[in-house]
Amino acid sequence: MRTKDVQLNSPDLRKYLETVGFKRDQVLVELRKKTQLMGDASIMQIGESQGKLLEMICRLGNFKKCIEIGVFTGYSSICIAKGIDSKGKLYAIDTSEEYTSIAREYWRKSNLDTKIELILKEGLDVLNEFIEKNMKGSFDFIFIDADKSNYINYYEKSIELIRSGGIIAIDNTIWKGKVLNEDDKSQSTMVIRELNKLISTDNRVDQCMLTMYDGMTLCQKL
Repeated sequence: MRTKDVQLNSPDLRKYLETVGFKRDQVLVELRKKTQLMGDASIMQIGESQGKLLEMICRLGNFKKCIEIGVFTGYSSICIAKGIDSKGKLYAIDTSEEYTSIAREYWRKSNLDTKIELILKEGLDVLNEFIEKNMKGSFDFIFIDADKSNYINYYEKSIELIRSGGIIAIDNTIWKGKVLNEDDKSQSTMVIRELNKLISTDNRVDQCMLTMYDGMTLCQKL
């Protein structure tokens, strides 16, 4: 195989990364296999290298108080919980009892269930409750990976809740490349495209958009 034939998200490169790119957690491997049996829904699971990145960000920042908006089967929850302080707390927000029942099973298998509080409510409702409870500026890390139509709303609420120096991570910001197609007027694409433009000119944060998997943007509140 010629070097130029290797694509960023090619199966060959992913297989190589699985071998030498990072140390694999066997519970996460098992969860990944179980999620892949769910058919089309499995696409909602983040990539392995993305999960490892979330874990390392939380560990390097010595983060203690975190939010996850969009849990699915709990893969990213485990990664975040592994990285946070031993006495840290992750508020994991989702509306699906079906998907989060799997998440709970694997949180227990990872011995991380005591670090994670599942909240089965609409994401915006929970964020507004946190704001009303005077929790503004008290969170170290927020991961946004839920319904795309609310991405801008999630971002704005997260800006209120994150502390100065804290990190907001947003998944799917390349959105299968659809953000490049100005003719794509679908709601999700338009919202993500607008969010990307907003973040790029937002003086409240410094940011870096990563091209891994479907795109992930990291924002640090200034």
